[in-house]
Order: sequence, then C-alpha cells, then structure tokens
Amino acid sequence: MAMTRLASVLTESDLPLSELWAACLDGELVPLSSTAFLLADLPATPIERALAVRPVLGARMLIERDSAAWVFGARDTAPRLHTIAMRHAQRMTVSRYAATVREVVLKPGDTTTVAGIEITTRLRTAVDIARSNDFSPCNDDMVLSRLLENIDLVACREYLERARNLPGKSLALRRITDALVASAARAISRR
Repeated sequence: MAMTRLASVLTESDLPLSELWAACLDGELVPLSSTAFLLADLPATPIERALAVRPVLGARMLIERDSAAWVFGARDTAPRLHTIAMRHAQRMTVSRYAATVREVVLKPGDTTTVAGIEITTRLRTAVDIARSNDFSPCNDDMVLSRLLENIDLVACREYLERARNLPGKSLALRRITDALVASAARAISRR
C-alpha cells in the first residue's frame, strides 16, 4: 500500500480551514500566516514561507515588499495582506482577497526564485520598502538591515544610480543608510 506524504505547507486547497486550525490545536500544525500552516516539526524556511504565499498569487505574479521581506526572514510575522506584484508589461485585472497588488517595472536581476516562485531580490525588496510612503523607522530599519546583511552601502548606491524612472531614490538611499548605520551601532554596542 502506498502512503501519501503531506506537503510541508498546507492551505485551504489541501484541507478546509476549520480542519487546519483544529490540527493546530492538536499540535500537528503551526500557522505560518492566516491561510497557510506548517507541519509542527519543521522549521519555517524561506521555501515554506514562499509556499505559504503561493495561494494568493495569480498567473505571472511575484512576491514583493513586506511579503518578500517575510519570505527572506527579515520580518518575523507574515503581513496581514500579502504584497504581490505583476510586471507592467503583463497587466491584467485581478481580484485577490488576501493581497495587495501593485504593477511594477522590473529590470533583469531584480528577481530570484524561491521554491519555483518568483520574488524580488533582497536588494530590490529593501529599496522598495525604503521608498514606500508607509515606511516607519521603528518598524522598518531592522527589516532593511536584515535584508541587506551581505550587501554593502556601495552596492545599494550603485543599484539606485543605475535605476531609471524609480521615484524616491534619494529618500530610499537616506533610509537605507540610516538603517545600516543604526545596525552597525547596535553591533558595536553589543561588544
């Protein structure tokens, strides 16, 4: 007899939401987000977090901003509404109940894939968060420093200088600089 193996991330497409929450109460699952659940004995890696966002992605959509930061582990909790995008050239009408959708212009190298799902890179994610009108130093400085752990300020500046038609570039650079300086100061004070 063949045994069926459960996926590491379960959503309403696998089981009714009530059964998923019941499995959480039984200690078999833990919630990753409001609509995705992880087997309790597995770590929440970028792969599992990307799979948790998949149900709200339409065809040709990608994960960006706060959801991308969460997938990379720079945010501790999933956003209430996932942030997803579609390329300007692939414009379509969408209706997503658990996501906000933006139309974006991306250049080659702005995305990567996690578990076969397209997602903005750590650098592009940091730049988009830093350019956002919703930016809050209290909430987002740590996110920027986590996203940019292995990316220096020179690379950020070069990326922004090469970006054409990207509003808020100087504001983004100032916010990224402030976040990286604050992160370095925290590291020095811990020594």
